[in-house]
Amino acid sequence: MFPRDTIAGQPRDVDMDTILLPVTSHTGWARDVAAAAVETEAGTETEAVVMHLFEDGEAETTRSNLDYPVDETLTLDELATRKRGVSATTDVFEDAGINVQVRGYNGGDEPAGEIVAAAEREGADRIYLYSRKRSPAGKAVFGSTIQKVLLNASCPVVVYPFGAR
Repeated sequence: MFPRDTIAGQPRDVDMDTILLPVTSHTGWARDVAAAAVETEAGTETEAVVMHLFEDGEAETTRSNLDYPVDETLTLDELATRKRGVSATTDVFEDAGINVQVRGYNGGDEPAGEIVAAAEREGADRIYLYSRKRSPAGKAVFGSTIQKVLLNASCPVVVYPFGAR
């Protein structure tokens, strides 16, 4: 674990808040939660970290779809910037004058754990998530990433409800 005055072990401006926004390919939801974060963070010195968790095989598919030369490697961060949901989110933050960084991570088997770990690495002061409509049975069968993040994050978690905009 890194101290709160560092980001990935590097000194950070302690007067600036860092927010983490995990994004999938749901462009509309991503844009809505970014807009809600901009409204909530208005008037504060804020930096946004937009993260994309690559599911199994998604990074390789993204690489091949970009038609880059085989010998040229792209980092997960660079690949993440090419995802529609990520670019829609970064556009919202940039339009609001908020500095934004993009991070790409391998999703692994436990997305909630990856989100919590990323929040620690990035020194996040808040995590913004969006919920999706799911039946109680669906939550019981598939688990709840949001619930796991809420229970394990060391910073506040803001959950943007499904269909709020």
